[in-house]
Amino acid sequence: MKKTLIALAALGALTSVAQAQSSVALYGLLDSGVRHDSAGPKGSAGNTGSQNLFTSGILNTSRFGFRGTEDLGGGMKANFNLESGINAGTGAGSSTSNIFDRRAVLGMEDSWGRVDIGRNTTFAYDLQAGYVNDPLGQELTTNRQNAAVSATSVNPLGTLVGSALDTSRRDNMVKYLSPKLAGTNLGLAYSFGNVSGSTAANSSVQFMAKYDVRPLQLGLSYDRLRDTGGRKQTLLTTGGNYIFEGYKVTGGYTQMQADAGFVNSNTSILTNSGSSTSLYKFLAGASASTTGLKAAVFDLGVGFNATPLTQVVVAYYNTKYSADGLSSNRYDTFAARARYTLSKRTDLYAAIDYTKAKGMTAAQTASGTTSNTGLSVGIQHRF
Repeated sequence: MKKTLIALAALGALTSVAQAQSSVALYGLLDSGVRHDSAGPKGSAGNTGSQNLFTSGILNTSRFGFRGTEDLGGGMKANFNLESGINAGTGAGSSTSNIFDRRAVLGMEDSWGRVDIGRNTTFAYDLQAGYVNDPLGQELTTNRQNAAVSATSVNPLGTLVGSALDTSRRDNMVKYLSPKLAGTNLGLAYSFGNVSGSTAANSSVQFMAKYDVRPLQLGLSYDRLRDTGGRKQTLLTTGGNYIFEGYKVTGGYTQMQADAGFVNSNTSILTNSGSSTSLYKFLAGASASTTGLKAAVFDLGVGFNATPLTQVVVAYYNTKYSADGLSSNRYDTFAARARYTLSKRTDLYAAIDYTKAKGMTAAQTASGTTSNTGLSVGIQHRF
């Protein structure tokens, strides 16, 4: 009996140690609300009008995931993260092809830094979603304001740093993040194209530097993606924020350039002017042979606490599309968002946004008008 008790005690101790050294957690975010747009998308008959929609992920994409860590000893850990986007209105997944479309990574970390491999976020997305150089932190990116061709995002950084351009996430990635030294993290990432006979086709290289010593944050990232023909798409993001007397002022600049004829590896973004999601459609007279294609967004905003439980962000985005020999187009977006804290995990929110397009006719836009006003209200819960 005594030996049995000793064995049970030893087993309990080992179990406690194992549990202390390893952990797996289910987590997620549900975001649902209602949105009104003064300019809805044109119907098949060309009719126009306002629209009211129930929307999943007005501020942030609804998602769930699993993450875990194992202590390997000596300060080294193994980590994994599987994350999938969902539509909170229907229960459907946000992707029909990937179960874990947002992230599927396995990695290790130690005093030398962290390495993750698999499908992962880009450094450009990390900086913007982390509120480093985007005042809204990639909020309002799943909503369409319809005052432009192909119904661009209310937050235009959701267009330039989004899944459609392969700029928010990348498959087959090896991603390294250094430890923080003197307030600075450096990052380097490489994505394998997995194309037979070519190491460059569909591959990408990324670099990131972030300085974080409050009240100041600064960030810079560079991303070069090649297609199967060796043509390239580059993305540069930079900016930062400063906090003083309770106000957080954020500014940033994001620029994307693409070689003529660039073909995105996963979608038909830059293949031809007829594609409904082609950036060429933002410029009258553009085609797949157009050179000097550039899309740039300048953003500026301020965040503050209106009350102890209410956090407000006011932001401005200036978006410009240009190409060699063509007249440029411009979009000005103003947005204000308020979050009211009900608990540590639940918020109520409201947002208003206004977008005005310049350089194109109403017939070229997705709504038949060059401006749109959007109103959104909703609730968000994190678990």
